[in-house]
Amino acid sequence: MTDSIKRDVENAEFFTEQDIRIFSFDTRQSTRLHTLAEELAAIGGPQAPGAKSKASLAATELKCSFSKDQCELLAAYSNGLVCALIFEGLQKITDGSPPNELPNLTSLENRYDVLCLGARNQILLKLVDNISFAYDMDNEGKLVRLVANFKGGGLTKINAEPDIKELSSHSGLALGPHTEAPYWCAVNAKDGHSPSPSSLILSALWNPSLEATRVIPLPPILEKIGVTHCLALTTGNFRFTRSDSFVSGKGGDGRNVSILEFDDKVGFAARFNSYRFSVNDNASNFVRTAYSALCRGVSEATPVEYTLTQESAMVINNVRSLHCRDVIKDNRRVLVRIFGLSKFLPLSLFRRTRYCCRADFLSIQAAEGPIM
Repeated sequence: MTDSIKRDVENAEFFTEQDIRIFSFDTRQSTRLHTLAEELAAIGGPQAPGAKSKASLAATELKCSFSKDQCELLAAYSNGLVCALIFEGLQKITDGSPPNELPNLTSLENRYDVLCLGARNQILLKLVDNISFAYDMDNEGKLVRLVANFKGGGLTKINAEPDIKELSSHSGLALGPHTEAPYWCAVNAKDGHSPSPSSLILSALWNPSLEATRVIPLPPILEKIGVTHCLALTTGNFRFTRSDSFVSGKGGDGRNVSILEFDDKVGFAARFNSYRFSVNDNASNFVRTAYSALCRGVSEATPVEYTLTQESAMVINNVRSLHCRDVIKDNRRVLVRIFGLSKFLPLSLFRRTRYCCRADFLSIQAAEGPIM
């Protein structure tokens, strides 16, 4: 048994109940991944023309070096059976210390180490059969989003701290348990709306105070609240408020949506936000009781905490788990995030939806126009 698999087995025992697994790269594998990420960064990172094909080829090459157990672990996530997969044993991108103050967003986005982390995340997504993409209504349609306190709300005030704080990943506010928006549907397009992301992957550029990312797997909570409440959550009796991170003029509030849905390929799928969802005014007592049971189950759950660094990454199944965080304590903390689209969601469905997405199939965009 290789050292990487031993590491996985040792940690899996701790994470088994939460359905969170650890995939460890050995030194040879991580060295090759680092080289492939640098090559992708050299052409401009995940957003560059040709990045999609390079990431796909890189993932294919890496898989050839994996053991049977490693491949089975990737397949388990790819098939929707794992709530989160943590990648460990990755190489540091840079040895430099974070600056005294957080640089502005634009300068950070153009840094070579950020491009490398984004490229590595893109390759890791391909290892679990996810395509990197972005919605045009969120993050200006850019694939890589930097998660940091650019807009205030952290434990320590930033320069020009605003009076009104944005409740998003660009602020320092604590974020309650949630899946990523949009919230109209989780797997299949509905009434012209795009589904939620299948996955999100995170790594850290800087995390000097070792602040944790928290994940709450949903299967134990749904099992606890019972079948009747789960059925009530599949009805269109819920509403949500618009996400603060959306581009001005795009996105909006929603109503008459469900929290759970069932899909033949992925099983149950959820979308939920503890600080944006509520029950429709005309909902029955059965539905209200089910919603209260869900909220209580989420609040009573103990999140799995993991501290991200440059030497690790975490891919989160966005339809089977919630994630959250405490208030940001060190404003120099920067995470690098990309959304993933699973193999069960055909890219073509986004051509029919109102909320456009931008996949990394830039060659298709160039030939056929934006994906809508």
